[in-house]
Amino acid sequence: MEKDYYLFDPIQFQEFGYQFYKGTGFYYRYQLSKKLFRKHTYIPFGPNCETKEGFISFLNHVDKIGKVTIDLPMIYCEKTKKEIIDMLKNKGFKNIPYVHQDEETIIINKSDFKINSRIRNKINHGNRVSNIIIKEKLTEEELKELYNIYLISSKRINFNPKNIDVFKKMLESSLISLCYKENKMIGFVFGYIFQSCSKKIFMVMFTAQTEEGKKNRIGHAMHYNLFEKAFESVDLIDFHGASRTKNRPYVSFKEEFSSNFCELPGSFKKS
Repeated sequence: MEKDYYLFDPIQFQEFGYQFYKGTGFYYRYQLSKKLFRKHTYIPFGPNCETKEGFISFLNHVDKIGKVTIDLPMIYCEKTKKEIIDMLKNKGFKNIPYVHQDEETIIINKSDFKINSRIRNKINHGNRVSNIIIKEKLTEEELKELYNIYLISSKRINFNPKNIDVFKKMLESSLISLCYKENKMIGFVFGYIFQSCSKKIFMVMFTAQTEEGKKNRIGHAMHYNLFEKAFESVDLIDFHGASRTKNRPYVSFKEEFSSNFCELPGSFKKS
């Protein structure tokens, strides 16, 4: 039976880098900064907790480590969200604006998964000019090809790439769209599947294209074909980040699939 997390975001996996702490029923990645004798612990989109008791254990733990900022991830149950926020406030945390992360995400529900004719034409174009395959697992060679495209795309947008171990970890529960032209991989969309608040979630984690992929405009088809397959087994799709205030370049593309912006639960700080 699949684990139903109380609080979860895949970027809390240790493989994503920075420092890592694992306690009883919880774990989190963090960045630690020091100024004179003061320490500040920043926890982006965490912690991951298997149960409510795990979150209580986490709160007792952070009580002892000084100044802390926690950016909460998306929480898919209103009751759980209220419970977590109340517990943070009872521990002396104050709500602050998200500084580094997006303060919203875009959700696609199965009932909302409707595409207008303009986007349908883009999807049809991508399917005509390429061959798109949906996979749950990758061979070692496919992973190497995919990771090389990720490095190419990261360099193009001046993004510091993650280690290939991130992809190996996410392959434990993944669904991936691979796009080929003349048997050469030119793009991919990589998503992670998990269960939280009794909902099965598909979270879009990485997407990348070669220059040829961009020229052939394969993005809409790669995403749509993947989403269509995902909805055979998941309850909703989370685009993992969006903002109507931070001028993020990727938001307009995500909006072509859904305008369902969901505000994240909040960033919380304790001195």
